Amino acid sequence: MTTPQLEKVYFNYVINNKKFFEVVKPFFFRNSEIQFVYGVIRNYMLGGKDPDIPTPRQILDMISLEDKEGNITKDILKSILKVDLKEYDEKNFIEPNFNGWVLSNRLKTGTVDIIDETRGLDSISNFEKAIEAANRIKFIVDDMSSLNFIQDDDLGSDFDDPESHIQDSSKFKVRCGFETIDHMLGGGWDIQTLNVIMAETNGGKSLWMQNFAVHSANMGSNVLYITMEMSERKVMKRLGAMRLKIPINDYDNVSKDTDLIKKKIDALSKAEGAGDIFEKKIGKIYTKFWAAGTANISDFDNYIQRLKEKKGIKIDMIVVDYITLIAPIKGVGADNLYTKGKQLAEGLRALGAKYLCPVLTGVQVAKDAWGSSDITLESVPESKAIAETADTFFAIIRTEEMKRQNLYRFKLLKQRDGDFLKSQIRLNLNPTYLTLENDQFIDQ
Repeated sequence: MTTPQLEKVYFNYVINNKKFFEVVKPFFFRNSEIQFVYGVIRNYMLGGKDPDIPTPRQILDMISLEDKEGNITKDILKSILKVDLKEYDEKNFIEPNFNGWVLSNRLKTGTVDIIDETRGLDSISNFEKAIEAANRIKFIVDDMSSLNFIQDDDLGSDFDDPESHIQDSSKFKVRCGFETIDHMLGGGWDIQTLNVIMAETNGGKSLWMQNFAVHSANMGSNVLYITMEMSERKVMKRLGAMRLKIPINDYDNVSKDTDLIKKKIDALSKAEGAGDIFEKKIGKIYTKFWAAGTANISDFDNYIQRLKEKKGIKIDMIVVDYITLIAPIKGVGADNLYTKGKQLAEGLRALGAKYLCPVLTGVQVAKDAWGSSDITLESVPESKAIAETADTFFAIIRTEEMKRQNLYRFKLLKQRDGDFLKSQIRLNLNPTYLTLENDQFIDQ
């Protein structure tokens, strides 16, 4: 079978199996016409909430809007769609060939940049770079070999198998680095969960999430910090002050000394208690900026995939600053706050489920609760759906007196797995480094 015909088979196989749209990218197809048609259909399928596969008539209508030059005629579309998959042995021909096609395309796109980077590397003077490149390639190969495109082989847990009952929570937790909060959470943030922090405007949501990012990274977790309000440079400055212990007011001048910054970064892995107790590894922090309303959860997903392929790392924790700044899902009206909040919260939770990590985000508290000495779940203004979907929900409380003393109170409002009795913690703000310190439980 010729390559053009095979691509038509793969094209029809994908559009008849919705689960493949996330995996198969338009550039996988060499034929420009198939590539264009598939791109239009894929954008439609990923842009709505579980839409049905469009009919040929609908596909032609969508193409007419995108194909300004009229390159894709009705006859061309017909030739692409006119493939009867029943003529081919799905199990023994389509599945294995399709699987190999996807793997090879993902492998090529993931390694081409690494190969270009390593051309002409001196094996002595660039030893570390060569090792890093080798590790990245190994990661891609391992990642590809572990993917299941055809079927889900996970048969779940067998209740009658005693080993299925072993509860090793450390495998399913990401430590936040604050002893009290880790204790409250039963060892840390649960993977595959959505965790929300609520505060008033300028009440410390970003500050808290940045502290959590730094602490978790120092405990060995790779953290992705998505900022949609504060600029990337400002976030990097704050993270740098917190993590490298550089006074925030001096950071602009100190950061110009790149040799000093490198020494401070290298010293992180040698710090007492850093990362894994045996390997003393330290996690990485990646910061990505999107302007408010310009990116959706699919954009976050694609970015994480690129990080995996280009950097060879697994993200252990995702921080989104913050949820209501995410672009709404197509078709959801901006005035439908409940539906918008529900879909955004479920989307973030699903992202955590996909990458086996916790997701941390923030939400604004209702204006009438600003400066209050107590906050409840009823203070979620924009959508109670966010609180309903979240696995844990916290409030940051700061009265005027607490602001004068640089104090914060962190209150647990919701915990899906149980009700922790000591649910409030007090912390001090160190204004020099913007770090939260001296965490301790307080009475209700």
